[in-house]
Amino acid sequence: MQNYRQYIFLVFLVILIGCPSQDLVILTIDGETFTIADFKYNFEFSPTEDSLQRMEKINEYINQTLAMKEARERGYENDPVVQTAFDTHRKEVLYRAYYEEKVIKKIKIPESDIKKVYNQIIDQYHLAQIVVAEESLARYLEAELTKGVPFDSLLQFSLDTLTENGDIGTFSVISLPPEILEPVKRAKIGGSTEAIRLGDYFYILKVIEHKRADTPTYDDVKENIKNNLLQERVMEKGAQFVEEIIEKARVEYNQEGLAALMKPDSSLTEEDLNIWVVKKYDTSYVYVKTIRDAVLYQYRRSQIPPEQLINRVLIPDLFYDAALQEDLQNRPEIKEKLQNAHGLLIYQKFYSENILDKAIIDSMDVVAYYKEHWSEYKDKKFSEVYPSIRTQLRDEKIDSLRTILFTELREKYEPRLNERAVAQLLKEE
Repeated sequence: MQNYRQYIFLVFLVILIGCPSQDLVILTIDGETFTIADFKYNFEFSPTEDSLQRMEKINEYINQTLAMKEARERGYENDPVVQTAFDTHRKEVLYRAYYEEKVIKKIKIPESDIKKVYNQIIDQYHLAQIVVAEESLARYLEAELTKGVPFDSLLQFSLDTLTENGDIGTFSVISLPPEILEPVKRAKIGGSTEAIRLGDYFYILKVIEHKRADTPTYDDVKENIKNNLLQERVMEKGAQFVEEIIEKARVEYNQEGLAALMKPDSSLTEEDLNIWVVKKYDTSYVYVKTIRDAVLYQYRRSQIPPEQLINRVLIPDLFYDAALQEDLQNRPEIKEKLQNAHGLLIYQKFYSENILDKAIIDSMDVVAYYKEHWSEYKDKKFSEVYPSIRTQLRDEKIDSLRTILFTELREKYEPRLNERAVAQLLKEE
């Protein structure tokens, strides 16, 4: 089950950083309120953005919210394209929420654990090394050091020709693997370790200095430490949880079916296509014919084994099944997430039909622009600049349509911003 560890981390890991003011109202439209949490569902700031750039995102959030309100009034909620897309989004929201509840929210990081890691960061050893390839030479050097022969006088035997006096620098305890850390801890200041075998070489380490560093301070790194510990424990608990849910669902793979998936077309038979590949709950089977094209396409692009590719779909399906059994979709916080996901799909359809689909640039528009600005392109052929001119004109058309549409919507609905909430967003790190 080790294969699931990386998968779980990449697909499901969500780092939750609590904020006491997530429920603060940032926007009001026709009596309907929207919170900072609503804003953050689809928008986030990067650390490099200044106040103006952040304000642009807030304005875009207002435009998006107005467009969703208008779209609902025009009946976009019942659009079949929106409904089909929402079925997929609904499943994703539920299986992610289920994983979050069963794994992530159950993990707590005590302050004592954070301090323990911090102490390992500032606990540091300054080391020098002698590196040799033969065990007999390593034992000889050990004996010489035991007799009191100075470490520096034995550097002539070392294969390390890059460092000065074998000095390899200062290392925090947390960065040293156990096979090095334990011998280093046993050595005295100015003393050396026994020969340590790592791979094909033997290392004898001298402890030049053992100190407690002044930097970084605890306050500077405690949040990073907490998040790193959270990631590690989510990976560990997540892998265990996946194993449990797979066992509970009685998932079984058919090696004959996996082999049939990889057969070349020339040797594939009708019988091969009807072999089952994977089953769950002893009742639900997936056959070669239903997944072969998708699996082969992904396999050719990634070389990931078919079983792992199937798990990418199977595991979220198992989470989704469990979420439905526990009626997760009727919890208030999940309903809100589903509502946000549905609203975003409505906005995308509305935006596409009212802006993107109307931003049509005729070839003669490009010709007219080229003639009007001929001096800018006199060294280039029309065919060479046609794509860039067309893209430029379309972007300008989209900007114009956006300005007209969102101006009309703001005049119609008169949205009101909460300046206190905006100020908080602008100053967030």
